Amino acid sequence: MHKFSDELYCKIFKLIDTPISLVLTNRKWYNIAQYPHARAEWLIYKYGRFHALFHAVRLGSDFITVEIVQALLAKNAIISRYFIQRLLMYFGAPDELLIDLKIKYNVNQNNIDRIRSYQKKLPCSWAGKLPLPIFNKLIIEGFNIFKDLPIKGNDMELFHYLSAGPFIINDAPQKLFQNLKYIEDLILNQKFIPFPPRPNPIYEDTIEYMQLMKARAHESFPSRDGFENSRQLDVMARAILIYPDLVSLWKQIGYYEVCNDINELVIQGALLIFFPPTPPANWECPTVNSVVVRLRQLINLGFQLTETAMEEAFYEFKHKLNKIGNILMSSFQEIHEKSGSEIAFSCLIRTIKLERDHREFDLLEFLIDWIDKPEEALYNALEYYNVGFKFDLHKNVSKILLNQEFG
Repeated sequence: MHKFSDELYCKIFKLIDTPISLVLTNRKWYNIAQYPHARAEWLIYKYGRFHALFHAVRLGSDFITVEIVQALLAKNAIISRYFIQRLLMYFGAPDELLIDLKIKYNVNQNNIDRIRSYQKKLPCSWAGKLPLPIFNKLIIEGFNIFKDLPIKGNDMELFHYLSAGPFIINDAPQKLFQNLKYIEDLILNQKFIPFPPRPNPIYEDTIEYMQLMKARAHESFPSRDGFENSRQLDVMARAILIYPDLVSLWKQIGYYEVCNDINELVIQGALLIFFPPTPPANWECPTVNSVVVRLRQLINLGFQLTETAMEEAFYEFKHKLNKIGNILMSSFQEIHEKSGSEIAFSCLIRTIKLERDHREFDLLEFLIDWIDKPEEALYNALEYYNVGFKFDLHKNVSKILLNQEFG
C-alpha cells in the first residue's frame, strides 16, 4: 500500500476542525500532531494570521511551544502591539493570599464565602500560566517589531478615544476625522486589531448553561478568558459606521476577518442610528428605501444581513415593533428577496431561546403575525428546545402554554 508523505499528512491535519479525534486513531497521526509545522498550519488555517497567536496562547502549555511560536512567525502570523500589551497584562499567576486578604478586609462579611466560591470557579486567565520561555520569545519579538513599545499602553482604549468614543454619534465624525492620521498609524503600523470575539456556546438544557449566559451579561475588561468583550467590539463597529473606509485599512494589513468578527454589531448599530432609543425632537422615521440603501452599503463592504442580525434587530426594537416593525421587515425582505413569512420563521428559534426573558410577548406576537402557518412554525421552534406547548390560533399568542419555564 502506498504511504502518504508527512507533507500530505500535514495538509490533511490542518483541515480537521478538532484534531484530537484524529490524533487518537493511531500513532502516525499522533506524531504528525507533535510537529510544530503541523500545529502552526492548523492554527493559521482555522483562525487566520491575526488570531493564530492568541489561540496558541489560549490553548495553553500542553499545546504551545517555542518551536510552534517560531513556526507561526515563519508563516507570517501577525504580532500586533495590542497583543504584546495584553500579554503583559495577563502574564503570571495572581497572589491568592493577597486576593483573600483583600476580600476579607474590603468586602461585607456576608459576601466573603460567595465571592471566594465564585473566584474558585473562574478559569485561569488567558496567559496566566504561559511558560516563561514562550513569554520571553513573544515579548522579544514584539520589542523587535515595535521599537518604542508603550508596555503600559492599551491600544483598544487608545482607539476608543481616537475614534471619538466619548462623543455622541452626531458629534463624533468631526473628531474622528481630526484623528484620522493617528488611527491610520495605529492600524497600518501598530497592526491594531481586537482579540477575537467570544464564541457563543452550544445550547444545552442545563443549569450550567443558563448560569454561563447570565454571567456573560456582566463582562469585565480585560476579560479573564482573553476574548474581546462586546463592549470593546462595539467601539470598532461604531467607528466603522462613522468611517467605513476603516474596513479597507484593516483588510490592507491582512485582517480579513473584520467583517465577520463584528458583523451583528455593525448591522445593529446602523439600525440604531436610524431608530434611536430616545429620538431627538427633529427625528423623522426613515423610509424602507433609506434603510435598504444603508444596509447594502455595509453588505458591499463585506458585512452580511444574517438571520442572527435580523432577529437581534427585532429583539432590540421589540417595544417599537408596532411603529417600525413593518419597516424593518420590508427592508429585510427587499435585501433577501424572501417573503415576510420566511424571514419571520427563520428568526423564531432565536427569539424563544431560553436565556431570554419571556414574560413579554411583543416580538413573538409580531413574528407569529407574519408567518403563514404559525402553529406549525411554533411547534417546530419549540421542538428545537424540547419544549411542548398548547396553542389556540384564535386567541392571542399570550395564551401559549409552555410545559417548561422560560428563564
